[in-house]
Amino acid sequence: MKHEALSRTAYSACDVIIAGGGPAGLSAAEVLAGRGRSVTVLEQNHEIGSPIRTSGGSFIDEMEALGIPARLYHPISRVRFLSPNNSACFDYPVARFCILDVRGTFQYLAERAIAAGARIRLAARAVAPIVENGFVRGVRTSEGGIQGDLRSNLVVDATGYRSVLLKQSGLDPGFRRFGVGSEYDLFAPHCDQREAVLIVGGMVAPSGYAWVCPWGRGRVRVGVGVVHPDSSENPEQYLDHLVSEAHRFGVNLKGAQPVEHHAGLIPSEQFTERFAGDGILGVGDAVGNASSLLGEGIRWAIHAGRMAGDVAAKALDKGDVSRTALEPFERQWRKRFGTDLRLAHKINVRISGWSDRKWDQRTGLLKLLSPEQFAEALKTNLRGRWLWRFAAAHSRELAAGLLSPTV
Repeated sequence: MKHEALSRTAYSACDVIIAGGGPAGLSAAEVLAGRGRSVTVLEQNHEIGSPIRTSGGSFIDEMEALGIPARLYHPISRVRFLSPNNSACFDYPVARFCILDVRGTFQYLAERAIAAGARIRLAARAVAPIVENGFVRGVRTSEGGIQGDLRSNLVVDATGYRSVLLKQSGLDPGFRRFGVGSEYDLFAPHCDQREAVLIVGGMVAPSGYAWVCPWGRGRVRVGVGVVHPDSSENPEQYLDHLVSEAHRFGVNLKGAQPVEHHAGLIPSEQFTERFAGDGILGVGDAVGNASSLLGEGIRWAIHAGRMAGDVAAKALDKGDVSRTALEPFERQWRKRFGTDLRLAHKINVRISGWSDRKWDQRTGLLKLLSPEQFAEALKTNLRGRWLWRFAAAHSRELAAGLLSPTV
């Protein structure tokens, strides 16, 4: 006990501690610091954006709306979707999709937060919340082997799927289903930089999908993702096979060599019911602010971080950081994104159990979509008018497809 007391350092208080320097935490930090609040971001790694845990697939119009510079994403003008014995191809005269420079994007968000006045501490981990009379009043930290207490008026848990502080504050999000991915970042000089390829089927990615995503300068991310516990397979075991057999899918990886290897997890569930407690607010993957349709999280995390930052700033302005004061983040998220994300989760649960035969049948239905409709579907825009117009135009084909055998 004496050694523990000597090793623990008390740090000065700030308005907000944000645990996690990913897109959600950094976006919240920018908003809060821009509203005049003293903000400290604790990032457990030695570099913002490392290690990379995502392929970075997104949409150009979303990146433009979020203010992400075009230099940080690579446009994709064709998407091929491949099932074991079928395929659908979508061409875009004006690119709709993009693959992010993930590390560059995260560091750009960090620069924005710093410019707004936030302080970022690297290699600093939030270990546990400090709870007094039911309110979270700061965090216990580990930094360079030194334990410390850092006090604040509000704590934001942006620690990702582990939800480190929420769980210890009695707000366990209860995630039991995860997308598990493994990926090579290759230098592949002969791979088509205009085209992304999505591949499904039990021999490639059981209960999931595989991808080939170029992101410029000859670099290509090739990965496999599966859903646990829907499947017990390890995506790592399928990744080398995918690379060696890439020619079978019309992908030219001749002369390609790995530059990086990435692995990551993302909750494959709908967002949690509660984002907030007394003195604490969860954001990003910590509360499931992502689309489980394809396991896409970055743009959702930025949206969530900015929304959470605004709610938190208003609560701090009123001197009230109770759950009641922070709860508007939950309501705003449900109103803006709730229906689409719930539908995305239901679709993901259903398709994760599809057989190869079922995927071949459903790929036939995908061919009925226009390129714009396919893009809207992947964006998780599942309530758009495009869907109703599509259903009306193809009612017979949809009825035949939905009534076909399920195995």
